[in-house]
Formats: sequence, structure tokens, C-alpha cells
Amino acid sequence: MKINVTLILLLAISLILFSQFSFAQSEDYILTLDGTKVYGKIERKFDYESYDIIRFSKPGEKSKTLSPKDISGFGFDNGWLYVVKKLTEEREAEFVQVLISGKLTLIRSRNIFYIDNGTEVVELVARYEQEEIKGREFTELKRPYIGTLNMLMAGDCTNELYQDIFNLKYEEYDFISILSKYHLCENLPFELHFKKEPFTRVSPVVSAGISSIVLTPATITGNRKDAFETSIFPIFQIGVKAHQFRKWPRLSMDVAIAYMNQDNTVISEYVSSEQYMTATETYTARAIMVPVTINYTWIRLGKVDSYIGLGVVSNYNKIESEFSIIDQTLNSNGITTLYEEPLTDIKRRFVSPLAKVGSVINLSKTIGLVAEFQVTQNPEVMSVSLPFNVVIYDRLVSSFLIGLRF
Repeated sequence: MKINVTLILLLAISLILFSQFSFAQSEDYILTLDGTKVYGKIERKFDYESYDIIRFSKPGEKSKTLSPKDISGFGFDNGWLYVVKKLTEEREAEFVQVLISGKLTLIRSRNIFYIDNGTEVVELVARYEQEEIKGREFTELKRPYIGTLNMLMAGDCTNELYQDIFNLKYEEYDFISILSKYHLCENLPFELHFKKEPFTRVSPVVSAGISSIVLTPATITGNRKDAFETSIFPIFQIGVKAHQFRKWPRLSMDVAIAYMNQDNTVISEYVSSEQYMTATETYTARAIMVPVTINYTWIRLGKVDSYIGLGVVSNYNKIESEFSIIDQTLNSNGITTLYEEPLTDIKRRFVSPLAKVGSVINLSKTIGLVAEFQVTQNPEVMSVSLPFNVVIYDRLVSSFLIGLRF
């Protein structure tokens, strides 16, 4: 009981911290049509590479929707910069991402890269074409962007940069690298607006909470009743979360090891025309679980991410009888017999589905406060046996955990 009280207090304190840290100010901003920088918050951003519109709000004001007609650009607190630009005569002005600015400015729109040299915007073209040699067809990547960059960077550094340009892949890091080298070699000023990020971030997560176990008979015969003393148990979990995927910012993946103590007492009764039985067992149960889930962040409000997850959990269980007694009375002769033998048994190993919903408050760039509600269904996982009468139970486990992601 003391453990449960401590956990409840922990949950309450954590929820208070949730409310205190969830309103941290943002360093996002917009650029007005006259170039003025106005700080505020850009809502529900997931570090996407392309935006048609944004929703922006200043402290104390309602948010408003802004399009390329309303502002000249915007930026995020991670350093990403977007400006309004007309890329071709056929297209309307749009938000484009500026990766590096200087004499040659690298921009991106819908995963296509362009160079703005101050007088025109030139697309860096890459395409796949079908080729046929001796009757065999294959697909080859054509790289016209190599010639485009050689032409744009022609000058004193041509020989020094030639091999690097030839080896370029059609990726932002490669283009940023070669343009940085070009500006440094030519002794030209430039500014980076995109720092190199890993493919994903892997963070340890430590959490604790309570689990509710509901046992429902899957098979039962005769006039049989079982009563379990408690259904609430502590649970502890440690794991890792892979998140902030560069290409899929809403996705994350969790792998963890959880431990649950399920010490309990069961009281059973069985009545038939031949006999009357009662039984009591106090048992010690331990469970080690390995949940693996893939999560989808469905909403982001300020520093708070809310997500849902689906996956599987591998269960490893052990149960031992501490004390058991069976009292059997035969109706035919009134003789009562006492047995001392275990009543309960459990599947030692099995895999079951897992679903969860959760929220994380990003207290800083490295630390987050996590709250999760998990549910898993275990069919026919536990049994309570009396002589010549067995009840098999399905188990529904609902867990609420609070922890820290580092």
C-alpha cells in the first residue's frame, strides 16, 4: 500500500510539473513584408521541409493563418529559415527553405534544390532515365546538376572544387558542403541556415507507474467463483526511444524492458451436487515484459507532443505458491478433506498486442517528461485449479506510467 501511495504522489507532482513547463516561450518568428522580425510561435510544426501556409501567434494574441502573400518569410527556433520566392514564371510565389545564403544561395522546395545567384534561380536537376544496352534495360540516374554547379562556381577555385562537385549526391548535406567550400575558397561571406542532424535521435527513458489487471474467465464450468484480493500493482520500465526522424518527423519507436510485481491472494469456491470446495492461495508472481511499439505524433501544441502507438510485448512470467489450502467436503458422506497444493499457474512465455497513448513535454532540447497509458490483452494466460475443476482466465493489463526521457 505504501508503494501505491508513493506512486500516486509521484504522478501528482509530475502532472504539476507538466503544467509549469508546457507554456515555455518559443523562439519562432515571421518576417513582415517590410522585413521586420516578429517573434512568436508557429503552431504544430514538425520540421517539415515544405509549407504552403503557417499558423502564427504572438504572446497574448490569437493565432492567425499566414500565406506567402502575407509575409516575406519565417524561421524556426532550430535555425531553419524560409523566404517567399517565385521560382519560375509559371509558379506562384511560395515559401522556400534557405539552406545557405551568400553569392550562391541554396534553396529547397518540395525536395527539389535550386541555386539563386542574385539574378536568376537555377534548378539543380537530377532524373532517372531508361537505358538499353545489348537488349537489356536498366534505369540510370542522370546528374545535370553537376554541370550546373561547375558553371556557377567557375573561377579561381574551379580546379580545387572539381572533384568534390563530381562526387556530389543529390542531398542537402552534400550541396551545403560544396557551397560552403566555394564561399570559403573565394573568400566570400555566407551564412548557414541548416545544421547537420542525425537520421534519428535515440534517447533513454526511465518511468514508473501502476498497472491494473482485470481477469476474465475464458473457460469456466459448474458453479465456480474466484476472488482476487487486489488488481493494482506497481510497474517499472526502462528503455530507449528513437525519435526525431529527419524524413518522418511524426514517427518514433520505443523498445523497453518492464518489471511488474503481482503478489496476490485468490479465494475460490466450487459448489456442485456432489461436493463443496473452498480454497485459498497466496502466491508470488513476477513478470518481465519487453514492449516494442511504433508511435505516431498526432498533435503538437507548443512544447507538448501527443502520440499513439501500436506494437507487441513479449511476456516472461514466473509464479510461485507461498501458501495454499483446499477444503473439500463430499455431500454424500459429509467427509471433509484438506489439500495443500498450488492453485494458480501462468503461461511462462508469450507475445501479445500492445496499444498506448501518451504525451511528452519537452522541458529542454534533451529532457522530456513522458506520460503514457498502455493496454495489452493476454488471452488464456492464467489458470486457477481445484480438483477436477479448472478456470482459465484472459487478462487485460492497463498501465499508467510517468517518467523522463533524456
